Amino acid sequence: MSIQRGLRLWDALRHVNHKQWQEMKEIGGASASCTVLSGWDEGWGNVLMRRALSVLLAAMIAAVAGGPLAGTAVGVQSQSVDVWVEVATANPGVGCFVDTSIEVRGGGASVSGADVVLTLSDDADSTIYSSDRGVTDDAGIVHLGYDTSATGSGTKTWLEVVVNGSYVGGRTVMVDGDSCSGAPSLLDMSGEVATISDGVVDSPVEGAASSDAVIIPGVSAYPQQRSLSCEYAAVSIATGALGSWVSEYDMEAVTPLSANPHWGFRGDINGVWGNTDDYGIYADALIPGLNLFGFQGHSFYGNPADLMSSIDQGRPTLVWLGLWGDLSHDEYTEDGSRFQLTQAMHVMVAYGYDSSGVYLSDPGTGQYRYYDWGTFNSMWQVMDGMALGVSW
Repeated sequence: MSIQRGLRLWDALRHVNHKQWQEMKEIGGASASCTVLSGWDEGWGNVLMRRALSVLLAAMIAAVAGGPLAGTAVGVQSQSVDVWVEVATANPGVGCFVDTSIEVRGGGASVSGADVVLTLSDDADSTIYSSDRGVTDDAGIVHLGYDTSATGSGTKTWLEVVVNGSYVGGRTVMVDGDSCSGAPSLLDMSGEVATISDGVVDSPVEGAASSDAVIIPGVSAYPQQRSLSCEYAAVSIATGALGSWVSEYDMEAVTPLSANPHWGFRGDINGVWGNTDDYGIYADALIPGLNLFGFQGHSFYGNPADLMSSIDQGRPTLVWLGLWGDLSHDEYTEDGSRFQLTQAMHVMVAYGYDSSGVYLSDPGTGQYRYYDWGTFNSMWQVMDGMALGVSW
């Protein structure tokens, strides 16, 4: 299946209405079962949509996984996990930040380094009100939260959990209470999620002991300063590794705004991550700013071999990823130019690789990450392998 055919199939799937999803409940199987406690429910429309997406992604990965890495990157591996989510209250008021703890376990053991996203959205039109992301610690636990400030009294919302890019469950949250805590509620879920080899590493060279590892030195782990400044923060990480740190604020100051992210930054940099109105910027639009600070930008749409070549040349390389899979749609400028927007788009800096995977600095969490080739490529090809190598 070509990526283009895959995207057309996904576009058709995402227009299936809620009634049709309800009629399809019985095909769901048990791969993403959800045991509900204290009023939690499954949200079958989203569950089935994610399952359809998983099938589509598997076909897309098969289409792009060939080439020089076909022997080592045979696709995304998965693992069965149990996920426990505890929120401080199930009925918050407007203006609350509700503390939420999430524990991920697989085969009875803690799963450390799992990438977890907690999102609160409108139950009717899917507008994203709040999104928080983190990685599990050695005990398999991450502490996140959701913010109801953008909602109104009586708003019906949907709170969902995504682990390693796989939807594992959610619940309805009514914003009709008068407190932000004091009535904890628990959700117990299980499902199949992508396996990420050594998801979080403590140093830029941890795990790079194999003879085939190629690592660019001097790469820092830097957390972005605004909710949607990952591209500018990634520029800071890349230029810092080359010896002259360009701050994300300086890059922002010389970069135009545009509804088309190929031309400039789309939306409010302080907006909520995960949606496509307040969004970000693509590779080519960053090059003029890099040039003003004396750097060169080398944009490409590629495959693992192209990424390895960029790193081999000593170029810290920004990579655009679809962390939730292919939740993309097309929009058009007034002159008819088409561009893709993808929910949960994120940018990291690739600074090394070996035969098994890719080493990255993630400004979203301020940590070093390591993805196996299959996991990485599945997220990267959502964005058509968009990348930007940085050099003097």
